[in-house]
Amino acid sequence: MIDWSVAALVVKALLYATCLAAGGGALFIAIFGRQLSERERRFVVRFTRATAVAALVFTVARVMTLSAMLGDDLPSLWDRDLIQIILEGSEGRAAAVRAIGLIAIAAFSFGTSASQTAAVLGAFATAGSFALTGHTGSIGPWNLPRILLAAHVLAVSYWIGALVPLFKIASSPEFSRVGAILKRFGNIAALIVPGLIAAGLVLLWLLLGSLEAIFTSAYGRLVLLKLAFVGGLLMLAAINKLRLTSGVTAGDPAAVASLRWSIAGEMALAAVILVVTATFTTVVGPPELE
Repeated sequence: MIDWSVAALVVKALLYATCLAAGGGALFIAIFGRQLSERERRFVVRFTRATAVAALVFTVARVMTLSAMLGDDLPSLWDRDLIQIILEGSEGRAAAVRAIGLIAIAAFSFGTSASQTAAVLGAFATAGSFALTGHTGSIGPWNLPRILLAAHVLAVSYWIGALVPLFKIASSPEFSRVGAILKRFGNIAALIVPGLIAAGLVLLWLLLGSLEAIFTSAYGRLVLLKLAFVGGLLMLAAINKLRLTSGVTAGDPAAVASLRWSIAGEMALAAVILVVTATFTTVVGPPELE
């Protein structure tokens, strides 16, 4: 017997990771492309395209696992009637928008300004697709929760999607150039992160309904776990910005090594955060919807 809820959780976590990487890669190329060496730019383009294609695969896998959850057996993975039911609902609309965004990223993440604009629009569509389904569609006034979620996902994409490119760039011997990229990335992040946190807190309030629910509900406790890992991620990011960037710019080999370890730590924490997020958006529901 297959536990389809676990399969759906795993697929959802991988979908989160690949979509964030693809969207973030497109944003990274558009913002920092001129500061990259040709070799680095080719690497980021290949990485972005590969993750966009992988995200397309997991978008299809998401629909199929939901179909299997409905039928509760293996043949339901490809059951046409069940898949049609899913595609006609909010998951189908989200998958369609996400696919359009990911195709734009895969096709246009390269050189010219026009193509980069198309890829960035693809990143916006990919982030916005997550607001078309799930719990945010059932709470709050007007479309505020969906707007907040789309903005939150886009901001996370900028940050998480840049980690692999930054890890690659950190090995370059051109320390002053690497330091300039890190400084610019950190300055933009310093503007984005407060908005990311604010949007997340408002969404959390709408979903939980009360402060007490964060401690008394399974959803709230999983959110607390996520926030603990997010705190660790913010701490590493602060160390990178306040201590390591200046050392890298000065050509300190110890700072370069520490930076790569710190970025690797951010990637590990990000992976855990995505698994926790997939868990409380798949296995349990917010108190306001119970």
